[in-house]
Amino acid sequence: MDTTVMILEIILCVTAGIVAGLSAIYVFNRIPAKWLCDYNEEPEKGMWGERIKKRPWNAVFTLVFAAASVKMLDQGFLYVIAGLLALWLLLQIGMADKLYLIIPDQFIIALAVTALGFIPFQPDFLAPLYGALLGGGCLLLMGIVGKILFKKEAMGFGDVKLLAAIGLISGIRGTVFILLITIFLSGFVFGILLILKKIKPTDSQPLGPFIAAAAAFYLIFLRELTWFSDLYLNSLL
Repeated sequence: MDTTVMILEIILCVTAGIVAGLSAIYVFNRIPAKWLCDYNEEPEKGMWGERIKKRPWNAVFTLVFAAASVKMLDQGFLYVIAGLLALWLLLQIGMADKLYLIIPDQFIIALAVTALGFIPFQPDFLAPLYGALLGGGCLLLMGIVGKILFKKEAMGFGDVKLLAAIGLISGIRGTVFILLITIFLSGFVFGILLILKKIKPTDSQPLGPFIAAAAAFYLIFLRELTWFSDLYLNSLL
C-alpha cells in the first residue's frame, strides 16, 4: 500500500474514532426515555436529562474508539467503517442495559443492519444466518432451561435478540468466541461481586454489557482470534 494512502486512512480512522467517542454520551443522554422502558412501562422523571456524565467518559470513549479504529485497520478500511458503527451501537446497548436493565429494540435493529457491512468478511452468504441462529438459539435455550430449573426468568429476551443480531455480524465462529468470552467474563465478574457481597445470588444482573463487551473485543481483535482458532484447529488435525 502506498505510504500516503496509509497515512490518509489512519488520519480518517482516528477522526472517525474521535467523532464516535464524543457522540456516544451526547446521543445516549438525548435518546427518548421511552426507549429505556419495557413495553408496558412509562418513563420516570429521573430517566430524562443527563444519564451519564461527560467527564471522564467523553475522554475515555474518544481514546478507546480512536485506538480501536486504528487497530481494525488491519482488516481494511471498509471493515473500520462497519466496525466503528457496530462498536458505537454496542456501547449504547451496554450502557442502556447496565443503567436501566433494558436493551432498546432500536439499537438492536440498527446493529443487525450493520451486518451488511461485514458481508465481504464472511466466508459465505449463509454464515450470518447461521451465526444469528446459533447466537439467539443458544441464549433462548439457556433461558428456557434456567426458567425450568429456577422457576423464574433466567434470560431476558433482549439478550436473545442482541446475540442474534451479533451473530449476523460475526458468523458461526465469531458467535462461538463471543459466547465463550461472555460466559467466562460474566462468571468471573459475578463471582467476584458475590465474594465481596456486593450482590446476592438471587439478584438480577444484566448480561447485555458482557455480551456487548465480548462482541466489541471480537470485532477489534478479529485477526488475532482468527489466527488463534486456526492454530488450535490445525493442532488437532
